[in-house]
Amino acid sequence: MADGRYAILDYKTGQARTEKQVRTGLAPQLTLEAAMLRNGGFDGIAAGGSIAELVYVQLRGGEPAGELRPIHFKDGSTPDSQADRALAKLTQLAQYFDDDNTPYRSLVHPMWRTHYGDYDHLARVKEWSSSGGVSDDFVGGE
Repeated sequence: MADGRYAILDYKTGQARTEKQVRTGLAPQLTLEAAMLRNGGFDGIAAGGSIAELVYVQLRGGEPAGELRPIHFKDGSTPDSQADRALAKLTQLAQYFDDDNTPYRSLVHPMWRTHYGDYDHLARVKEWSSSGGVSDDFVGGE
């Protein structure tokens, strides 16, 4: 941008994510890309850059051809602080799963428990759902 800061854009043909989904980490793509940029993760862009905007560009194939959907954080935070928060949460999550005793569970977020995804058959989601689930003691296996 003219002031030396950056805008991170994500093109969506489907529904753009909400501010709440981005802020709470349910849709972390923009904030993680911002963290990558801030930490020198892109060739030709020095670490330490500041993010002015996080924007979805919603493409629907009609008029208008594209609609800008900037994320304005309701809690008063900035794209930079949200990028730092997203990176901290990702680091925490990676450390959590670095423990050999940590199970990799399927469908841990309540909002996804009624949806069936393309790869849920690999986790035998339908089988576990029909049996009433699995206890917290279960760590995998046949």
